[in-house]
Amino acid sequence: MRQLKKGDTVGLIAPSCGAKEADLPLLEKLFEQLELKVIYADNLTDSFRYMAGSDEVRAKEFNRMVKNSKVKALFCLRGGAGSTRMLDKIDFALLKANPKPIIGLSDSTALQNAAIKLTNNPSLTGFLPLYEVKTGKINEFMVKELKKTLFEKKHEISSGKCLKSGKAEGKIVGGCLSVFNLLCGTKYFPSLKGKILLLEDVGEKTYKIDLWLQQLKQQPHFDELKGIIFGKFSDCMVKDKSDGTIADCINDFIKDLKIPVIGDFDYGHIAERHIIPLGIKVKMCATTKDCTLNW
Repeated sequence: MRQLKKGDTVGLIAPSCGAKEADLPLLEKLFEQLELKVIYADNLTDSFRYMAGSDEVRAKEFNRMVKNSKVKALFCLRGGAGSTRMLDKIDFALLKANPKPIIGLSDSTALQNAAIKLTNNPSLTGFLPLYEVKTGKINEFMVKELKKTLFEKKHEISSGKCLKSGKAEGKIVGGCLSVFNLLCGTKYFPSLKGKILLLEDVGEKTYKIDLWLQQLKQQPHFDELKGIIFGKFSDCMVKDKSDGTIADCINDFIKDLKIPVIGDFDYGHIAERHIIPLGIKVKMCATTKDCTLNW
């Protein structure tokens, strides 16, 4: 992935939900703190049902930003829902000819993984501009975290706990579990062969988490995964005691696996989280002493 420089121009796109006009001044300040120049997509404040404009409008703005040679990276404004709806309208050939990292979290998972599958275009997961200012103040922790990720050459993250020890090397795919699973059975679902799987979610019932995990286990090449990283499953509810907890779901999912597994990694829908590369080869190490990612 191309390393960004301070002063680079980036595009702020809205492939999912949109913003309000009142949000724009604080977003401007956020990018000033990131030391990046920003170009806004025309649909940032559009509204079509729960999305920032129709599928055609959102895809058109994505393609326009990809084509713009001044734009060095694409920032997804926020999560929500809707990015899967426009995948068939994305010009992936254009993205392949003009690669640039897609930076997002949550619903961005669909767009990021489709890009990996069809173009090998890398992404960064763990940052959403509107999410970082949702309290009315800029999340200073995430500003520092992103600047390190964008501007430094070497990275090491130490987080989580060892669920199965070992070392692995491979490209990371995944992100938000429920969104990632929407790609199953489509041409946008990335191959799991030789990959490290990253998963988190928010506000879901535990029995759904359990079923989505089992669905992943049924995908081609699941048995050729190199490792798994579980982030935070925030506000995931137990509907009935028989559904089990998140820990029950995960332990059942990994019980027969013979690959390294990290749990409780500081990634997901939490205030302070790590930013993780997708589609880029990383080294993963899980021991009882420490769990790390290096790239």
